[in-house]
Order: sequence, then C-alpha cells, then structure tokens
Amino acid sequence: MKRLISTRKLKLAIVSDNKNEAYSFIRNENRNQNRALNVAYNHLYFEYIAQQKIKQSDQDYHEHLEKYKTRAKEKFDNLIKLKESAADEKKIEKAQKDYEKAQEKVYKIEREYNQKAAKIYQEAVGLAKQTRVRKVIEREFDLHYDTLDRITSKVVSDFNTDCKMGLLSGERSLRNYRNTNPLMVRARSMKLYEENGDFYIKWVKGITFKIILSRGSKQKANINELKSMLSRIIEGTYKMCDSSISAGKDLILILSVNIPVNKEHTFIPGRIVGVDLGLKIPAYVSLNDVPYIRRGIGSIDDFLKVRTKLQSQRRRLQKALQSTRGGKGRERKLKALERLKEREKNFVNTYNHFLSKKIVEFAVKHHAGIIHMEELKLDRLKHKSLLRNWSYYQLQNMVEYKAEREGIAVYYVDSSYTSQRCSQCGNLEEGQRVDQETFICKNCGFKTNADYNASQNIAKAEPLNIEKRKEEAEV
Repeated sequence: MKRLISTRKLKLAIVSDNKNEAYSFIRNENRNQNRALNVAYNHLYFEYIAQQKIKQSDQDYHEHLEKYKTRAKEKFDNLIKLKESAADEKKIEKAQKDYEKAQEKVYKIEREYNQKAAKIYQEAVGLAKQTRVRKVIEREFDLHYDTLDRITSKVVSDFNTDCKMGLLSGERSLRNYRNTNPLMVRARSMKLYEENGDFYIKWVKGITFKIILSRGSKQKANINELKSMLSRIIEGTYKMCDSSISAGKDLILILSVNIPVNKEHTFIPGRIVGVDLGLKIPAYVSLNDVPYIRRGIGSIDDFLKVRTKLQSQRRRLQKALQSTRGGKGRERKLKALERLKEREKNFVNTYNHFLSKKIVEFAVKHHAGIIHMEELKLDRLKHKSLLRNWSYYQLQNMVEYKAEREGIAVYYVDSSYTSQRCSQCGNLEEGQRVDQETFICKNCGFKTNADYNASQNIAKAEPLNIEKRKEEAEV
C-alpha cells in the first residue's frame, strides 16, 4: 500500500501542572537547537576542509589524476580534429565515446579519493560522521536526546544537499539557521490520546498539550476532518511522523502524518516521461514512445519577474537599514525585511509545487510508471544563477514524493549532452541547437523544439546507479 505525508497546523495549550517550566523548556530548547544547528553545520564544513587537506597531501592521487586528465584532453583534442577535418562519422562517434569514457574516469578517480579521504579521516577520529556531529553539539549544548537526534540528521542531510548544489565550489554560501526555526520533535516522543471528546498529546518532561479545535480558532481545515485524522492516528490507521513546534505568540504544532493511499494506476510497460529543465520553459515533458504527446510547463519569465521584484524590494530595504541607526524605525524595517524574505521563500515553494504537480499529473494521465530527470550538478552547468533562484533541487524532491504517492518511480540520468545530442539518430555535434528554441541535427536533418529534443534524450537515457548516488552524497 502506498503512503503519503500530510502536514497540519494545530494550536496547542499546555495543560500539565508544570506550565511555566514547560514554556521555559520549549523556548530554551528551541534557542539552543538553532545555535546547535549552526555549530554542527560549520563543523561538517571544517571536516570537509580537513579531508581535502588529506587529498592534497597524497602525491599518488595527484599523479594519477593528472595522468587521466591529460588523457581526457588528448581524446578531446582528437575529437575536435576529426570534426574539423570532416572525418568519417563512425570515427567521430568512436572518438566521442573515447572522450566521454576518459572524462568519466577522471570523475571516478575524484569520487574514489573523496571516499578514501573521508575514510582516512574517520579512522583518525574513530567515529562515524553522525556520531561525530552529535558529540560536538552534545558537549556544547544541554539538549534533550530527541532534539540531538533531529539536529544530527537534519544537518548531515542539509550539508550533503548543499554540496550537490555547489557549496564546495563557491556557488552556494554556507547555510545559516535562523532563530525563527521551529523546535523539531520526534514522533516517538509524542503520545496522542482522546479524553471526553478532547485530544491531548503527552510529550517529554511530563508536558501535556491539549489540541485546540474550537471553531473560534484560526484553523483553516475542517474541524471534523481534523478530528477524523486524529482519531485515525490513535487507531493506528495513520502514523505520526517527526514534526515541529513553533513557539511564538501561540504554540503551534506542525504535525506530519503518514497516510495510506489506495490509488492504483495501470501503467504501460516501458513508458517513461523525460523531464527537461529549460531556460524559457521551466519544465518540458514528453514520452519516450509516443512522439506527439509532449508539454511545456510554466514560464520562466513569469517566475523571474516576481522573484526579482521581491529581491529588488529586499535590497532596497537592506540599503535603507544601513542609514538607520536604531529606534522604532529600524525595528519596523527589520520586520518588513523578514516578511519579504518569507514571501520570497513561499513564492518559490508554491511555484515548485505547481510544477511538480503538473509533471506527475502528466505521467499519471498517460500511464507512465517511470519519470526520468537530469542529475544536475551546479559546477558543470551554465546559467547557474537561474538554477539557484529556481531551487531546482527542491523541485526534484517534490516530484519524488508526489510521484511516490502515485506509485511512479523517479530515476536520474546523466545530464551531459542532453541538449546537444539528436534524439532521433544519436548524433552529437556542437551547433545543432541553433537557438534557445530550435534543434536541427547536422546528420539526419531532424528539426524540432530544442526542449522537446532534450526531454526525449532524458527519457531514453539509462538511469544512474541509485545506490551509487547515495554513496557519493555521503562523501
């Protein structure tokens, strides 16, 4: 049975006798959590620098790497020479494959030595990565063990994500966790129960919350639907997941619930949706087996228009703050700046929800059980500022979990040459993408929309080894 994660915001009131101590514990835990997140993240960055020093001190590694870099350059020069001399197509194709193979060997050596350096570092300190992070924050902060677990898991995940998005090549700055982040809580520490028609949550330190479901509250969800959901959690039909508590004017539980989904779809064997990330069209989708079924989703002009407008407003406020020394005027500007940051974040989030929903709907409608997306690496791409603005990694995550709800598998393919290779005959040659919208093959004369051609290459490509991707992310 398939399952999905749903989120609800619930207002809480502390009803246990230790009300004052409970409020103090929540606020102290929240403050220390956010400080610990920053300490742990910076510690991981320090460890990465240490591992790079280990690599740099390995002379064999440098000699080995330079050998294959030289070989890859020779293969590339030979490929260019053959193209310029209008050599036989088979010779050019073989030269292209030789170059790609040599270049992949360079990437493989770099990955292997990253893993080797991480292993040497771990042997030196004697602890696994997550254990090391936990020990660092445990020594410095007085936190509940459940909070320590959540911090460790989140920071390692965030750091791996940021590395993939260009942190280590300077394309992304170090993450900073703000003190407005809610307090992360473990599902195992919350016990939901019902008493006289009201719902309660028993938490750590003897703290008991009452869930406020009165019609006078600001809950947007239907009261009966919320009661039904909570009853199903108690029955065991639904399952509580790790959640968070926001301690502002009110206590708000941001509850995550694992809900079973009984949707069953009939998929056509071998049918795959290819998703191309474009400049003019954010997502272009097509099927690998039916050429006329295709669709462009969204408009990058609309997206950038709104986002750049918000960023311009934020920059103006930041300049205004530089000339404001203090007082209520500065305080108002700071609050306005925070609101703008939140609006910008929400806009990107909403836009990615829209795109991911349409991508998955396209797959369901046309009975495709597999979605292929490019494994984009920021350090190898053009238009990097666009990808940072767009939060493409967030979009990929959204496609993954929405596809999972429908029983659709998501795989990643190599992003190399998807926009330059002809999807009909496989010819790879520079200049075939005539402009942003047009692709014309110099071998077979195939002419089509450039984004469609790329999505076809993605749909037809062999997926990368998923376990290998996970291992690389851990380095």
